[in-house]
Amino acid sequence: MQERLEKIIKKVYRDWKAQNARCAAAHPDEETLACFLEERLEQKAAEEVRLHLLACAPCAEALALQLRLEEAETVPVPEELISRIKDLVREAPQSCIFEIILKLKEKAIELINTTGDVLVGLELVPAPVLRSRRIRDFKDEVNILKDFKDFRVEVKVENKGGSIFNLIIQAKKRETQEVIRDLRVTLLREEVELESYLAETGTVTFEHVQLGKYTVEIADLEKKLASVLLDIRV
Repeated sequence: MQERLEKIIKKVYRDWKAQNARCAAAHPDEETLACFLEERLEQKAAEEVRLHLLACAPCAEALALQLRLEEAETVPVPEELISRIKDLVREAPQSCIFEIILKLKEKAIELINTTGDVLVGLELVPAPVLRSRRIRDFKDEVNILKDFKDFRVEVKVENKGGSIFNLIIQAKKRETQEVIRDLRVTLLREEVELESYLAETGTVTFEHVQLGKYTVEIADLEKKLASVLLDIRV
């Protein structure tokens, strides 16, 4: 019995390790995903992409968004395939990391990369769709949002000129969009705490922040809920 149990544990560990190795592998770029959709990849390469999509929620989500975009234009996509990829996204564990990379210009902000969705006018646009539309520049502020299990984090970056910006953080309940109050929001740089506030009104503003890489931690009374990794350059 003991020997059989050890075999089961070893098999589960090997499967877990193989799955995480696939997820940690290099993400396929947009061209590779397009070739995968059009069945133009060799069998081995197509299988590698398929296994990566099974283990990597962001790539599966990006592919699902691309499928919806193409379907809305001219390319018919089987509903079964869209449903399968949506199921992969729903089943995958949600990361508590929210990444944003921006570039400050004299009178504009350039969005380099993000794992969140971007507010463009009154439209909330997923990052992969934003890239496909080649939208990168924003006048003097950019609003980026990311949904977690039960709440949504909203980050506004305001360009105050040159190498100075304001950072505004807010969290809302996903179902009701009610602002969550009394969260602790902390700004760190190189693991050193710069400022920390209790969001009594639901919104925290860090003013006159300089260029660089920062981490914003959002926590309630019990635990850390999310981290925002922010990299702002010129």
